[in-house]
Amino acid sequence: SKAAKQLLEKKLSVYTIPDNSHNPAEFFLHNPKKIFLEIGFGGGEHLAMEAKNHPENGYIGAEPFLNGVSSLLRICEDNRIKNLRIWPEDIRHQMSKWPNDCLDGVFIMFPDPWPKTRHAGRRIINEDNLAQLARLIKIGGQLRMASDHPCAKNWILAGVLENPNFDWPVVYPGEWNIKPKSWPETRYMRKAIVEGRKPAWFNFKRVVN
Repeated sequence: SKAAKQLLEKKLSVYTIPDNSHNPAEFFLHNPKKIFLEIGFGGGEHLAMEAKNHPENGYIGAEPFLNGVSSLLRICEDNRIKNLRIWPEDIRHQMSKWPNDCLDGVFIMFPDPWPKTRHAGRRIINEDNLAQLARLIKIGGQLRMASDHPCAKNWILAGVLENPNFDWPVVYPGEWNIKPKSWPETRYMRKAIVEGRKPAWFNFKRVVN
């Protein structure tokens, strides 16, 4: 829309990751207590509410689709969110330049499941991506994920648990079927529930290998 285009032209540069730094701690005007990254933030609801609820932290969001970027910009402007930075492209080009142990957590909420076998290579959870995330997330940090697709749920769980750098500290059977109260909702979560799909919630912990 015209309004979204104007918002991107006027405000995206304010929130974009600076070109002259490859250290997430330097992306923010304040000294963030913790730093989190969301890969594929969609409409931005989850990331924006995390940033709003925790102004002491710094949040980075990556999303290549400009409709999602403009949606997040609108939420940030309406809520005066200042502790958030955006990368409107493939985040892998940035992550490879970041230092070890620079993130306290990574969020990947409702990623594209790519259910067909021939598209499995496009799934976000793979050996290379997990190795990169393990390098960036501090010991004790979290890898927060959610999905409403049976194929994606199984792929996420199997893939992460095969990596010795991550643990899944569940407390009781079926815990993954209940959304943690502190996790903000997204439009994709609400859509899944309305359409009869049951989301699963995973909170993996970065551990010593």
